[in-house]
Amino acid sequence: ARMLVERGHLALLLADDSHDPAQKTLRQTEARASFAQARAAFARAVEQLELSHKSFSGFIAKGDPRLDERTKVYSSLLDARLQQAVTDYELAQTYPAGSSERGNHLDEALKQFGALYKDYRTQMAGLTAQMWQAKCYEEQGKIGEAIGIYKSLLDQPDPKLRPLQRFVGYFHIVALAKRKHYALAADEAARWLEKYSRREELRSQEGLGVLLELARNIDAQMGQATSKADRQQASKRIVDAVSQVVRYTSPYKNDALALLKKYKPTAAARAEELARLSYDDAMGQADESIASRDWERAIALYKAAERQADPRREIDKTNRARYNMSFCYYMNKQFYEANVLAEHLARRYPQGGLSPKAAEIGMQALAEAYNTYTEVDRAGDLERLIDLAKYAAATWPDREQGDDAHINLGMIYQGRGQYDRAIAEFAAVRDRSPKKIEAQTRLGAAHWAKSRMLDRRGDKEKAAAESTAAIDLLEKSLKARRAAGAGPTDAGLIGNAADLAVVLTETGKPADALKLLDPISKVQTTRTGASYARLMEATLLAQINSGQVEPAIVSMKALEQSGATTGRAQLYFKLGKLLERELDRLRDKRDSTGLKKTQQAYRSFLTALSESQSGQTYESLQWAGESLLALDAGPEAEKVLRRVLGDAIGNPAFLNQSGAKERILPTKLKLAHALRIQGISHRKKLDEAASMVEELLSQYPRYIEPLFEKGMLLESQAQTGQGEWSAALGHWQDLAQRMSRMRPRPLSYFDAWYHAAYALHHQNENTKAR
Repeated sequence: ARMLVERGHLALLLADDSHDPAQKTLRQTEARASFAQARAAFARAVEQLELSHKSFSGFIAKGDPRLDERTKVYSSLLDARLQQAVTDYELAQTYPAGSSERGNHLDEALKQFGALYKDYRTQMAGLTAQMWQAKCYEEQGKIGEAIGIYKSLLDQPDPKLRPLQRFVGYFHIVALAKRKHYALAADEAARWLEKYSRREELRSQEGLGVLLELARNIDAQMGQATSKADRQQASKRIVDAVSQVVRYTSPYKNDALALLKKYKPTAAARAEELARLSYDDAMGQADESIASRDWERAIALYKAAERQADPRREIDKTNRARYNMSFCYYMNKQFYEANVLAEHLARRYPQGGLSPKAAEIGMQALAEAYNTYTEVDRAGDLERLIDLAKYAAATWPDREQGDDAHINLGMIYQGRGQYDRAIAEFAAVRDRSPKKIEAQTRLGAAHWAKSRMLDRRGDKEKAAAESTAAIDLLEKSLKARRAAGAGPTDAGLIGNAADLAVVLTETGKPADALKLLDPISKVQTTRTGASYARLMEATLLAQINSGQVEPAIVSMKALEQSGATTGRAQLYFKLGKLLERELDRLRDKRDSTGLKKTQQAYRSFLTALSESQSGQTYESLQWAGESLLALDAGPEAEKVLRRVLGDAIGNPAFLNQSGAKERILPTKLKLAHALRIQGISHRKKLDEAASMVEELLSQYPRYIEPLFEKGMLLESQAQTGQGEWSAALGHWQDLAQRMSRMRPRPLSYFDAWYHAAYALHHQNENTKAR
């Protein structure tokens, strides 16, 4: 349970540090899930401890060893009950202020804290519960009640309460600030820092919180400062306080950083100032600049520090400055500069303590350069990354950086389709490595990719062996993740499960895939982001292969609402085929209600498919356009077909293919069809269709298809009063007679006579039509 609580705290820190809204939401969801699991674990602990404590009922004499054991169980029971309530409070913090979920969890926590204080008011557990009771009151806006409890606890004279009073003092300061008693809150913060001045106390979570509150409350009074001297003194106190906060990872770092930037804005470091700094001073100031994320200044200071160190006698000091400088270059998105410095350290000083980490920065910098500078020498970046990764793997085979190098190489080789080399690299990661589970998951994916390649080549036996290996590896890595404590909202576990589900589905076991994915899907509280999209893609694929139409439609909608932009055109293509079969089934059953509902879902799905920007093929888009036409969705079909033509005509590789001209003809005909059906209500569209048909007839004079579309156009013109039915009749009769000489006669021959009869009917010549 404690491990899950810490995992929740870490997820919240990562959420605070993220600038990506989707990632922030994902991390908050992970925190929420961790706290919920922790609460359940504490509840189970309480049940077991209560049973254990009851087993010691009755009198136990002094000296009996069972007495100490009962005392230990009793203390553990109280602590478990307290932590269970605290976890409810923590869970409340993962929801927005004012939300019903936050209020409900606060009420639940308050009820538990109240019961603990009532039953154990003279014990540490009871007094701690009273503190949290006050915190819940504070969260609910009952500041007066909270402050009253805080003061009562702070007035307790027992020295054993010092650790508790440290927390209470911090909460008291926060409550005073909420009441806008800024001067009093600042004074209380100063007294707290004077009283709890030990190093570990100042660096504790509450210590960093008090430093931030001191700065905040001084900042809130700045408008009242009348003299320049007062403002300067107040600014200095703020900077001194928040400079200590930003050095450590905590929930207060971002707020402290904002205040630091406000009162100590970025200033270009002047050369003469830097030249006067000693090595230690330059390094110290550079560290402060890193804490405030002032990368340019940090780089200048590390350069100054490097100049102050003698590389012949103090190479470790020189390299420390270089290493930190490479990190700052990386954070400042100067990836090539970061790589040059990092790779120099890694290759020139392989025995140096910072060299493995420098190699890690170098590899990541090259990867970022490859992804960022797409118009430059990407192939060169990739080759340099491969070379550095090979060097790191060979130089530090027993270090985590060597494992990272193997994973990087495996990912590159797999992307290039060199599956055997990818498999060898992923398999080379050490068994005791922290990256082992990730490597094993990627190894399973590499075996699966190789299986697909072999299957396409027709080597079914080897393909089956590779897919079996993939399933085995992915199952083992999933089991290892769960054994390590990963919950169902963990991004790594979701990706692992999705990979396994895809393999199961594609190897004919979609039911097993759904059995794996359904429990994970049900506990997801955030339905956005890449992880959730990956989960829905795997679920949708399994549902399609199981023929589950309704669930597949639900999954498709969830996938569209996830906000992720991964390529899924081919997945939708498969769903479309499933929906086509379902439409045929409903027509055969004459189920008009079900047919209408499925047609609506089909239309929305076709639109989603056509708007997907990646993973598309000429055929999938062409099929989407044709399917929209079958639903009389003219505007949507026109949009898709124009995109198909634009992509094809603008792609020299496509145009140079054999038969490209013939492939474009059906698309243009379907576009004319889409324009024609819109022309019933928009004359301009009908004119566009007529122009396109005439163009096609001039380019393909011997083809039947343009002539057939010409006949349909003449019918539409007659229906709208822009033409005569006699013109349509003459065209269909000529076309039918032209095809009468064909053996065997095509279906279009009979269609032409049907349309001739249709034209006669509209001329009121029903006898001839029959």
